[in-house]
Amino acid sequence: MAGVIVYEPDDDTDVEGLPWAVTFEASAGEEWASFVCGPYERDDAVKLAEEVLAASRGVTAVVEPLLPVTEAADVLATIAELRDEEEDAE
Repeated sequence: MAGVIVYEPDDDTDVEGLPWAVTFEASAGEEWASFVCGPYERDDAVKLAEEVLAASRGVTAVVEPLLPVTEAADVLATIAELRDEEEDAE
């Protein structure tokens, strides 16, 4: 399925002022390596993603904020939190 997927934070998530990135991925049976572009302001990232999707088929664009993580422990804590959320959802 091609389209633009925009990360919409929860009300308690503060992404104000964070840079945003766009990951372009193959879709609709196509195969090619995904790649990330950015950083952008949120509106610019969404605009770029929409322009690419309007001009090309077989592409999915994921727009999301870049998290200011500087240590491996922070990354591991985020992964653990996401795993817990996934388990709770099941």
